[in-house]
Amino acid sequence: MPVGGHNPNLDILRSIAVLSVLATHVLQVIAGIQFGERVAFGVDTYALGRIGVLFFFVHTCLVLLQSLERTGAGRRPGEVFRNFYITRATRIYPLSIFLILIGVVFAIPPNALFVPYVWHGSGWFFENILLVQNINGMSDVSGPLWSLPYEVQMYVVLPGIYLWLKVFQSNFDCGLIFISGALLSRAHPLFYYFPCFLAGVIAYRLLGTVQPRLPAWLWGPVMIGITVLYTVTPRSDQSWVKSVFSCLTVGVLIPLFDARRSLIGTAASQIAKYSYGIYLSHMPLLWLIYRKLTLPEWSRPILVVLATAVVSLVCYHAIEYPLIRAGKRLVSERPVQRQETDLVPSC
Repeated sequence: MPVGGHNPNLDILRSIAVLSVLATHVLQVIAGIQFGERVAFGVDTYALGRIGVLFFFVHTCLVLLQSLERTGAGRRPGEVFRNFYITRATRIYPLSIFLILIGVVFAIPPNALFVPYVWHGSGWFFENILLVQNINGMSDVSGPLWSLPYEVQMYVVLPGIYLWLKVFQSNFDCGLIFISGALLSRAHPLFYYFPCFLAGVIAYRLLGTVQPRLPAWLWGPVMIGITVLYTVTPRSDQSWVKSVFSCLTVGVLIPLFDARRSLIGTAASQIAKYSYGIYLSHMPLLWLIYRKLTLPEWSRPILVVLATAVVSLVCYHAIEYPLIRAGKRLVSERPVQRQETDLVPSC
């Protein structure tokens, strides 16, 4: 299976994902007082935010398998596992730990919907730091942190999936992995999102083996269409079947679209590059701008967008990128290029 080059369509997917989450929380804060946070101006914000996170899950699995293919070729299994976990730890933890500390030091509540800040004890704090708070049902220091433990837990099995796929190079084994993940997800809540991640395995297997037949310009509208369809379906955020079907649809579609650089793709690559910072920083900024500062109402959404852009840029260059490079050096790989956006993490 060829490694493949950079796919601009994945930047668009990641951009739609993070902008859906950002739009969800902005709409909830604006409309929360009058309408309640679930339905804001006719938009089911729970569903909009959920589909954004599901897109992240598909994207995460796919690009990490591609990364394992680039860096794991010719290495022993022990090296593959070690290098993967070192680079993942230096990618996902530094920024999340930084923003957790900011939230605790300044007593920032988990969202900007008039909920109070509550210190739940040292166990709660350290479980959030380690991104394992979902195991014991602990609350999140900040709302967007809820998805990260599921990503961390997916990391436990992803190198093994990669090695399995390298040994058994058949679509049957790929389908078997997906079905096993779907069955496991019904057995325990910790595995609820496994099939959403594993849709990325389907995309990984099909990339390079199927001929792209759909034009690149159609990719964005199709992903927006899936987002809208998921959002307008009543209580779609509560349906496991709809979530899994949506992710599987995205996973199957990714290889079918031609991947060409465009103006939209170029803009999306910048959003994707800073998406982790956008995802984690926008909630405390919403709290600051909507709950702590006295500002004209019309200016608040504009300031949220500008502040999120600035803070995510600073976080990337001051925290994310230096630690990504450090992780690469620890595993004796070449330094990453600033253009790389498949450094995941997600939501």
